[in-house]
Amino acid sequence: MKIEGQNRYRRVVVDTGPLFTTLTLSYIRQSPKTREHVTSKHKPPPYILDLTSERLFLEFFQTVQSLLITSHVIGELKSRQRLGEQVQREFWRFSIGFLRNKLEEKLVRLIDLGRDATYEKLLYEVGPTDAGLISLAQKENCTLLTDDSRLLSWQRLDPHLHIELIKDVLHL
Repeated sequence: MKIEGQNRYRRVVVDTGPLFTTLTLSYIRQSPKTREHVTSKHKPPPYILDLTSERLFLEFFQTVQSLLITSHVIGELKSRQRLGEQVQREFWRFSIGFLRNKLEEKLVRLIDLGRDATYEKLLYEVGPTDAGLISLAQKENCTLLTDDSRLLSWQRLDPHLHIELIKDVLHL
């Protein structure tokens, strides 16, 4: 798979949606017997239409060397738990192993976001998770990958801030 400007995606800030989709699709690939059950509870986004788009999505995330998130994303991931106890345990065990060498969790304190007028406004408009991710992308000079088109308008904060929809990056 060849993505234009792929080096830009070696280290990215990733929103909850694409991260959760990556974990879900990766899990059902390694545990195919759970596919129907897991996808009935964790539905892939509408741009994952078939096995080809699923494969492209996963191949892209395999090429990313470092996924940066905030602790707010961890909270959102936890809130998406809808599987039975046994499958849930297997899913999280797999997810931790999958992310062990890729994930960098950065602390973006809510208090600090509230001290800056721009980020305080972001807090009110998009919430702490997205405000933290935008702040982290700006600080780390990384692309923020999301499936939330509302975040695109916040690129005006900084001419060097890059927010991209994962479906556009992958041309899905």
